[in-house]
Amino acid sequence: MSQVISETSIVVIDNDMGMRDLFALSLKSEGRQVFTYPYVQIDLTALKQHRPDLIILDFNEQDGGTGWAFLQMLKMDDATANIPILITSTEFPFSAEIQNYLFTRYISVVHKPIDVDTFLALVQKTLTLANQAGIIFSSDTILPILVVDDTEDLLDTLTTVLRLEGYPVVTACNGLVALDTVSRADYCLILLDIAMPVMNGFEFLSAYNRQLRPHTPVIILSGEQNIQIQHLPSFVVDVISKPFEISEFLKLVGKYAQSV
Repeated sequence: MSQVISETSIVVIDNDMGMRDLFALSLKSEGRQVFTYPYVQIDLTALKQHRPDLIILDFNEQDGGTGWAFLQMLKMDDATANIPILITSTEFPFSAEIQNYLFTRYISVVHKPIDVDTFLALVQKTLTLANQAGIIFSSDTILPILVVDDTEDLLDTLTTVLRLEGYPVVTACNGLVALDTVSRADYCLILLDIAMPVMNGFEFLSAYNRQLRPHTPVIILSGEQNIQIQHLPSFVVDVISKPFEISEFLKLVGKYAQSV
């Protein structure tokens, strides 16, 4: 048994009652205050009342993406954005790139079945690192980012990462959909693929340039290596070549996605 530490508040969200009981028993033995819920019995309003120091979320293939949706909702709300997260999962449905990214954002992933001692050590490590880092996330950006790409896997990855960073995100699968989207709403940044059906990225830029309203900065995401932005409209601010590192991508987004 590890030494009892100062009390912290932990919320466990898991549809498996047996796992909720196991987590509660283990964490309470460490002197922690624990609240457990299935997903259907918890929302942001109730969660905010607990003011937890850590949230444990279960992900599984049967929940229809509820876990991911709840995680993204947490990181989009100022009151919960800086709470560290511990994800538990049997299937481990994450690419290595996403797992590495989550770790840098104080979101740890634990594979079930769980070794209790390892689990408790990870809880303590997560709380310690989060406390040292202070406020990890920021939700200052009000206008959303528009991501335009026809590759579903990449679109999902970018959307997930950006939302976990606190950016609202809207997606479009080709330039024509994006052109309609920007005519009806404002965005802080457009991330634009080039090779797309219906209307490609260059065709979108040409049509968007003819619009009289102020233009949103555009970053081109492309597998082409020789795109020269000096030959493109002035609102094209940068190009990032595929494939790219998530850290490189987020650094570039943070440079141009201005809060309002």
